[in-house]
Amino acid sequence: MRSSSGKRAVTIAVTIVVALLGSACSNAGSGKSGSGSTSSSVVGGTVTTFGGSSFSTDQKVDAQGVTATEIDVASVTSKTSVLGGQDAKLNDGIKAYFDLVDSKGGIYGRQLKLVSERDDIQVNDLATVEALLAQDKPYAAFVATDGFSGAKKLAAAGVPTFGWNINADWAGPKNFFPNVAPVCFAGCPLLPHILPTLVKASGKHKVGVIAYNVPQAAGCLNGANATMKKFGVDVGASVVFSDGSIGFGNTDWSAQVSQMKDKGVDFLVTCTDGNADDAIAKEMVRQGINDRVTFYHANLYDAAFVKANAKELEGGIVLAQISAVEQTPAPPGVQEYLDYAHAHQLEITELTMQGWIAARELVDALKATGPNFTWANLIGAWNQQKWYTAGGWLIPVDWTKQHTDPAQGDQYRSDFECGNFLKIHDGKFVPFLAKPGKPWVCFDGHKLDTWQTPINVSFGDTPFTYAQAKAQG
Repeated sequence: MRSSSGKRAVTIAVTIVVALLGSACSNAGSGKSGSGSTSSSVVGGTVTTFGGSSFSTDQKVDAQGVTATEIDVASVTSKTSVLGGQDAKLNDGIKAYFDLVDSKGGIYGRQLKLVSERDDIQVNDLATVEALLAQDKPYAAFVATDGFSGAKKLAAAGVPTFGWNINADWAGPKNFFPNVAPVCFAGCPLLPHILPTLVKASGKHKVGVIAYNVPQAAGCLNGANATMKKFGVDVGASVVFSDGSIGFGNTDWSAQVSQMKDKGVDFLVTCTDGNADDAIAKEMVRQGINDRVTFYHANLYDAAFVKANAKELEGGIVLAQISAVEQTPAPPGVQEYLDYAHAHQLEITELTMQGWIAARELVDALKATGPNFTWANLIGAWNQQKWYTAGGWLIPVDWTKQHTDPAQGDQYRSDFECGNFLKIHDGKFVPFLAKPGKPWVCFDGHKLDTWQTPINVSFGDTPFTYAQAKAQG
């Protein structure tokens, strides 16, 4: 076993899988003023409060972190995570998007600068956030951490906060704008149709579920069992093996794989981390069942890892939180990232994507606010945003309602229950269940208890309802 801090880290990390798989079911400068007026308007289908179109003019702004020439922001990431994660690469994505904007003149006469990149040392997030607030005094904060114990401090300070949502702490504060809206970590199903749909699409019938013996993983395991119990009859499948007794640090998966083999498991979903997934896959190779078991990885959108472990991961299905760069044709926002990455040697990874998206959301929020971008004005303007996709990267976010944990009521849920899927082939990701130009596999987000046939969807700047998308086919 690892140290207690290591176990805590994995407990947090498994939360990512819980969220993606589904939790247990139950129902200071001066200058000219900007052009345009401050009034509610719709620009290209996006709700804003700034009616102007010029983002180069500036005026004096009484806001922390703002000078006559810069807008300074800071980040907290888990650089030294015991999980071996790459959270700090969020900074690379942020700086890349800022560089793109700054190369075009910046915004409101100012350059965007990431002036502080703090490491929370994985278990020290609260103290790190306190230091950021006291010493860095940024205009905005960016976060990608295994734990988010500093969330309440950022919320109370009123700092506009952006980042990678893998923690329940993102839910609630009106000044928090993560890459995806707060998700249901407990008390309600998140993606109840996804697992049964993947089982059916794979032509499989006997499902196995493996989980760590920690609370978050228990929610994941119970969620998988519940959704298959509810919709198994609709897809001709059921759970035949379920084991949530495995301690973190386990290296011998032979017993679990042997039982899977005896029970004829042909589809596997795990509530573990990527390293455990790989170890399980290697054990399936040793026991001769890897080629007949489809392995669903809810948290393995990591091209380098997949390439390095190509043999045993072959044929696995991977869920991406965002529109995967492998989907073609790429949405405009994704293509912009790819063009920049190829021209500037930016490493194409999930975390640089997440950093890019977070930085873009800050810039889009500044544009929606207008040149007097005080915190209150920005937060007020962006919380009128009803349809935000970051240029096609995201399932639309409605910030008028989606700050709230969806466990608090159906009205806080997205209208869309969607997944973006890839299949592992020859150490690479290839689109799975996607249609050209329509990479998202979606269901009605308000019909959680009814079996549905999925539709393929793409998201851009123009809002539409699920019913409209379904009618268009």
